[in-house]
Amino acid sequence: MDYILLAEPALATVKGWWVGIIIGVTIVAVVVFCVMTIITQAHKIAGQASLGSRGMLDAYANTMAVWKLRDINRSTSGIWRSAEDARKVLEGK
Repeated sequence: MDYILLAEPALATVKGWWVGIIIGVTIVAVVVFCVMTIITQAHKIAGQASLGSRGMLDAYANTMAVWKLRDINRSTSGIWRSAEDARKVLEGK
């Protein structure tokens, strides 16, 4: 049996090295492109999240009056019930 040595100088060609380098550079370029795309999209999402956060704070400020109105309604209901109880006591019911 004849065994071929992988390190034999006759088998090592310059063409194989160039193919390997080109494949390696291509893979690195694709990975760099993908990473840059992800970073760009993350930056855009961060900007949109900042705008959304500001919008939520504005909505909170705009709806605060509704929550105050709820508290006023609760107080008014309590006063109304107390007035009804006082009327019943004064009427003798």
